[in-house]
Amino acid sequence: MRLATFNLLHGRSLTDGLVDPDRLTAAVTALDADVLALQEVDRDQSRSGKLDLTAVAARALGAPEHHFAAAVVGTPGEQFRPLTHDDDGHGEPCYGVGLVSRHPVRTWQVTRLKPAPVRSPVYVPGPGGGLTLLHDEPRVVLAAVLD
Repeated sequence: MRLATFNLLHGRSLTDGLVDPDRLTAAVTALDADVLALQEVDRDQSRSGKLDLTAVAARALGAPEHHFAAAVVGTPGEQFRPLTHDDDGHGEPCYGVGLVSRHPVRTWQVTRLKPAPVRSPVYVPGPGGGLTLLHDEPRVVLAAVLD
């Protein structure tokens, strides 16, 4: 079984900053993972073309099983709110994690975590950048039991 993890960076390319579903599909296909864990995943976000990036990854792997778990409704760094339950945020832009599997999934488990109580130092590149303290966001953990 081949396991992989991929930080999608909202689907944005590091080379030109664009979100291109064909490039994302090619990158995921090249991983050839049986189970793929995804971080920094957008669903219905304007910045990523309103795509469901977990579904794009599942199609790229020919994986029948996939699940997206939102941590927030809205856009991090702009306006967002914590997700309150699994049925929250439908029809709104969401941001979180995803899990894709070529193997049948018996159960999915979503665990919601509160933001860290302290601000975190983050390096921001470019003019006017540097080390800055940011407030944390709510987090989410997604797990699956596979057949």
